[in-house]
Amino acid sequence: MCPPCELIAQPRDRIPSTIRRVATELSINRRDESGGVVLALSGELDVVSAPALEQHLNEALSEPGAHVTLDLSDLQFVDSAGVSVLIKAKQDAESNGRTLVLGRPTEQVHRVFALIGLADWLTG
Repeated sequence: MCPPCELIAQPRDRIPSTIRRVATELSINRRDESGGVVLALSGELDVVSAPALEQHLNEALSEPGAHVTLDLSDLQFVDSAGVSVLIKAKQDAESNGRTLVLGRPTEQVHRVFALIGLADWLTG
């Protein structure tokens, strides 16, 4: 039997685990400025950290006449869960007369937005 087939044939509790949990970290720093709120993101925006950003965005965008800028200059990574939070927040902001601007994305983050065809919409 081939090695992958042997793993399939084994009881679930005997399959060796090769997936290790990787801790991710996202830092969200809020600054209130005369033009609105700036949320500076640093670290990784992924399935683990996306709910925290969603909460911060919901709070900032719930303020009357909110203008929120996300500073992405220190964001090193974004996955589909992070992109989903950004898309939803942008749509919610626009439908409620609020503004959400994504600024200064790193090359890696901009590339992700470009690959999914949303670079201009998210950063514009």
